[in-house]
Amino acid sequence: MHPLSTFPTLLSYGLIGPTLLRIFVGVFLMYLGRMRWMKECKWLALVYLAVGLLIGMGLYTQISAIVGIVILYCEVWSKWQHRKSEPVAIETYLLYKLCMLILITLLFTGPGFFAFDLPL
Repeated sequence: MHPLSTFPTLLSYGLIGPTLLRIFVGVFLMYLGRMRWMKECKWLALVYLAVGLLIGMGLYTQISAIVGIVILYCEVWSKWQHRKSEPVAIETYLLYKLCMLILITLLFTGPGFFAFDLPL
């Protein structure tokens, strides 16, 4: 019996998807941390950099994902509150929400390949 998939052999590599998502969000959070480091408060930039590094490496992924969801939610909320004085493109909101969705996915699926988290 054949599965209903166009490329059923690629399903063997299902853990590559979370790995690519994890690396993307890690790099994005480190980029946000770098931008915060150059502009504003340093301690918040360190949180962004630490969470981005932990997610990118796959170390304490679930805890880092929860912290990442909280800081991205606070970022979106802050930008929404100041939208009259500092207009932000809708694409920025969509990118932040997409990253929050990826972090929620990583919270439930795990880090994927090449991570330091060990499944129990």
